Amino acid sequence: MALLEVRNVTAGYGDTEILRDVSMKVGEGEMVTIIGPNGAGKSTVMKTIFGLLHPREGSVHFSGEDISSLQPYQIVERGMCYVPQVSNIFTDLTVSENLEMGAFLAKKADIAARKERIYEYFPRLKERRHQRAGKMSGGERQMVAMGSALMLNPKLVLMDEPSAGLSPKMVGVIFEQIEKINKAGPAILIVEQNAQLSLQLSDRGYVLASGENRFEGTGQGLLKDPEVGRLYLGG
Repeated sequence: MALLEVRNVTAGYGDTEILRDVSMKVGEGEMVTIIGPNGAGKSTVMKTIFGLLHPREGSVHFSGEDISSLQPYQIVERGMCYVPQVSNIFTDLTVSENLEMGAFLAKKADIAARKERIYEYFPRLKERRHQRAGKMSGGERQMVAMGSALMLNPKLVLMDEPSAGLSPKMVGVIFEQIEKINKAGPAILIVEQNAQLSLQLSDRGYVLASGENRFEGTGQGLLKDPEVGRLYLGG
């Protein structure tokens, strides 16, 4: 049984249909990447999985349960967290306070230990734990957002464009940490503009085009597919 299964989902906003009959799976401990051109529906998939949108047709299943009609807080309670591309931190709070906000379902006695685990992933955050997050660089903010999501020890983390707007050096740093996080346990479903790098690290991937499944396969298989390369990887 897949940890996450999106079954023939159609979804959109108002009268606009964005996704049409989209299906995908994420297994326990897997890293799976979604790529595609702008407007393909990648972020809409993430929002639909996380309950910010609800399918018009089809369903979303997590740990064997149909979560299609649940609200985001209910989905978080079941072990899924979401790191959106924008507005993903509390800029007026310190790094430490942001992590505490991420642990809103955890027992108070567990929070300190969980923070230390996050600092092991992101030593820079420990150095800056008393700094307001709004004063940090884009890469450091992304670390805060990811750290906050991990405070609840999720089974699955959704990440929407974690490298957006970052320098090439910082992109490498962020993906190094994403790989470490994935190897430590949680599955990761990631939408990413740096398709080459993300697919290299992924077990599997999906290519969306015009709101529909276009290709799927292993990360390496998609990287080597000439049509995927020509259409979506600049090859």
